[in-house]
Amino acid sequence: MVAVGIIFLILAVFLIAVGALAATKRLPGNKYIGLRLQEIRKSREAWDNAHAVAGPFWALGGVSLLFGGVVAFRAEGWMWLIPITTFVIAILALSVGSNLGSRAAFLYEQAHADDDGCGDNCNCGSGGCGGEEAATDSAAQPEVDLGALRQAARHSDN
Repeated sequence: MVAVGIIFLILAVFLIAVGALAATKRLPGNKYIGLRLQEIRKSREAWDNAHAVAGPFWALGGVSLLFGGVVAFRAEGWMWLIPITTFVIAILALSVGSNLGSRAAFLYEQAHADDDGCGDNCNCGSGGCGGEEAATDSAAQPEVDLGALRQAARHSDN
């Protein structure tokens, strides 16, 4: 079926182009193409870093669809498993790339939130949740007997 091959090739060109732009940090910020997360929209650096992580996976999905599209022009019978497999590989590459890009955006935001002050972090000097009161509370707690803990763990495994 020529239609499947043409659709695969069009999607492949699109994914390879978007993946290449994202990987080289040239994908312009927009609301239609790319990751849609609040963390990414805060700055151009966050957008570029997240898409630089996701871009190679998107390009891999495009290459997979390119291969599937070429095979789809001549596929008969069992050969249709190749385009189906390449389609599944492309979907997996898109999802893995988006997941890793989202994680990169979260880590980027978390790293830059610490530069602005405590943010959501409790490890900021005295007076916060990591202050002197927390230190005296932890000193008053009894120590854990590690030998008894290990013995209890051994008995629970049996």
